[in-house]
Amino acid sequence: MLSRRHIRIKSFLALYAYIFSNNKELDKGEKELMFSLNKVYELYVTLLSVFNEIKNVSEEKIENAKTKLRPTEDDMNPNMKLVHNKAFALLNQNSQLKKDIDNMKIQWRSDAAFTVISQIFKELRSSEDYTAYMNSGADSFEEDKEFLITIFKKFVVNNDLLHEVLEDNSIFWNDDLDIVAMAVIKTLETMSESDSGIESLSPLFKDKTDEEYARLLFRHSIQKEDELENLITAQTKNWDVDRLAKTDVILMRMALVEAMEFPSIPVKVTMNEYIEISKFYSTPKSKGFINGLLDKIFAKLKEDGKINKSGRGLMNKSIPK
Repeated sequence: MLSRRHIRIKSFLALYAYIFSNNKELDKGEKELMFSLNKVYELYVTLLSVFNEIKNVSEEKIENAKTKLRPTEDDMNPNMKLVHNKAFALLNQNSQLKKDIDNMKIQWRSDAAFTVISQIFKELRSSEDYTAYMNSGADSFEEDKEFLITIFKKFVVNNDLLHEVLEDNSIFWNDDLDIVAMAVIKTLETMSESDSGIESLSPLFKDKTDEEYARLLFRHSIQKEDELENLITAQTKNWDVDRLAKTDVILMRMALVEAMEFPSIPVKVTMNEYIEISKFYSTPKSKGFINGLLDKIFAKLKEDGKINKSGRGLMNKSIPK
């Protein structure tokens, strides 16, 4: 689920918080980083859980209509296509999803959260998409799956009230919604009728290497502070490193760690990634400054044999404690 860019951003934010906090316990700082990363998976589970709540609201509306003083024919014999949606059923059968929802204590029956679900269902039921689906006359898994994707794209992920509830739940989710939304859509798209409850949800990390990458990037950016800032200072003649934008220094420290510690990541990729991150998290002039400075430092490191790109992954590097 997490891309390397998202890991870089999370690591940068964790480093910034660590450097400007009173706490200088490295283990605690790393725990905060991993907590923020794991909250991404919690958001993924939270968004997937919305579907079951929509189904529950639909069922409740149907049952309530039958108890009216004068129910209509439609009330007594409602169209059950939505609640019998086969893709809904697969999500509901997913043992891992149910376990995660329970462990994370995700629930939608608080006043604010249930208001969101009710609004989503109201907008859905009054839409042309709903009318077309309910009256299509078809009965196929593919149609059911595509309708869930439509619900998510049109009525869930862009719902302003949902954004407010998510923001109240976790400050970590402000920058995570786009990447998690793509993961949810991918999960829905890969479902098939032959699945046994789509037992495989999207993992937080592609593999163990990405988790180690996050830990090592964070730790070495702190532990090698003097070495890294000396490299920066050597290329900033007539400048005191303390006068540089703190965000620029943190980003360059991370870039230098990545260039020297991760043989499989090309220098050009490292350069481009941190320049892109600087556009959103640093000053307007940071892009050009970081580009020019890193270019000089990387050239010197290559000349000194401190950047060697070969092999894959972390090259079995251990993470210092």
